[in-house]
Amino acid sequence: MNHMIDRRSFAAMGLAGSAALLTGGSVQAAQPQALEGEGTRAGKKTRVAMLLYPGTTVLDWVGPYEALHRVEGVEVVLAAKSLDLMKSDSGIMDYKANATFDQIDRTDVLLVPGGAKGLMDASNDPATMDWLRRMDSTSVYTVGICTGSLMLSHAGLLKGKRATTYWKFTGMLDQAGSTFVPERWVRDGKYWTSAGVSAGIDLTLALIADLYGPKRAMMAQLAIEYDPHPPFNAGSSRTAPPEVVQALGG
Repeated sequence: MNHMIDRRSFAAMGLAGSAALLTGGSVQAAQPQALEGEGTRAGKKTRVAMLLYPGTTVLDWVGPYEALHRVEGVEVVLAAKSLDLMKSDSGIMDYKANATFDQIDRTDVLLVPGGAKGLMDASNDPATMDWLRRMDSTSVYTVGICTGSLMLSHAGLLKGKRATTYWKFTGMLDQAGSTFVPERWVRDGKYWTSAGVSAGIDLTLALIADLYGPKRAMMAQLAIEYDPHPPFNAGSSRTAPPEVVQALGG
């Protein structure tokens, strides 16, 4: 991509696309589930480097972190340009990395969370993008959560790939040479992308299953008691009432 990620790009694509269905409902009876399979990294350690920058949407990386750090063999590293405190996109929550870019020369999984203005700034920061590309060159998997997939596309990593992102900005993937897929999460080769915010948890559980098998993924799911049954069927622009979509600028 040669063009910059900026406010105009976000605003222009605000009417484009839709995210995948998030269904609510009553608690269902337990169904038999396949527990077999050890995963592609059974018996191996896996380093997951999460790219942090000022202005992230915190659930984009805290949700995956809560599942990943409970898996034996997984080491989660929070990486940033510095160890200074950063504020979330809400301007309320403070957080910091536990390692700087120059302390990490490789990773097995690279995870990039989304944001708004913070993501724009990080996507146009040469040091951040250089580190992202270097980590991608070493990774088994590279993951974009929510608008984090736009940073991957800005780096040229999703060209010709199927991908998804936050429902307002799906057209930006098409502009970058990707094919938007209206799913909760999408995998194309080594690249995994999710729809908005909470979808990152779904993707992460699928990622854990790939790495260490379904049983380990289910253990992580139960450990965080991830059993969503929202009171409204409004978690997707395809199912939310039109007036709700319009109220959010869709």
